[in-house]
Amino acid sequence: MYRDKDNREGRARRTQAERRATTRRAFLDAARKLFAEKGYTGVTIGEILVRTGMTKGALYYHFEDKRSLFRAVVEEIEEELDEEVLGAARKSRDENRDPFGAFIAGIYAYLDACLRQDVRQILLLDGPSVLGWAEWHRIDAEYAIAQIETGLKALMDLEVVEPQPIKPLAHLIHGATMEAALYIATADDPEKAREDMGNALRLLLEGL
Repeated sequence: MYRDKDNREGRARRTQAERRATTRRAFLDAARKLFAEKGYTGVTIGEILVRTGMTKGALYYHFEDKRSLFRAVVEEIEEELDEEVLGAARKSRDENRDPFGAFIAGIYAYLDACLRQDVRQILLLDGPSVLGWAEWHRIDAEYAIAQIETGLKALMDLEVVEPQPIKPLAHLIHGATMEAALYIATADDPEKAREDMGNALRLLLEGL
């Protein structure tokens, strides 16, 4: 009897947690689409509620305000980009057995992502102004710099890149990559900007 009661309570807790996760997911998906389409300032809380069919109370249960929701979307995009970059680097490494080529493939994957509307509008155009440069940069660096450091260490261990302090070099590469991303995001011809910046970054990194 007690086991049945415990099982029922456990299922109830899981069901409640699942409902909350589903609600949060709905807000993130709707907000991401709207922020990408209209930009942060062009979206209202009311539009998000209409898109999701949820109540204002449900939204404020999960997010403090519109900015908090936007920040969560930014973090989710950063996590996705992190996986995309790692995936591209690993695929290149496995197929070509070229460590430097794998490092470049990861950077190219990031630049390719900058052509997507959600990445351009939310992460690159609205991110710095909505969150403030310091907070936006901190979120971006949390994902990107650690990944660059790991890649550089692997290249140095294989004697592909000359041994040198990794952290300052990773910050410089991250800065160059971020400037390339912003250049692409604001260009009149993003496709051409992506090609130009990809070539420029490769030349820069080959100097290592």
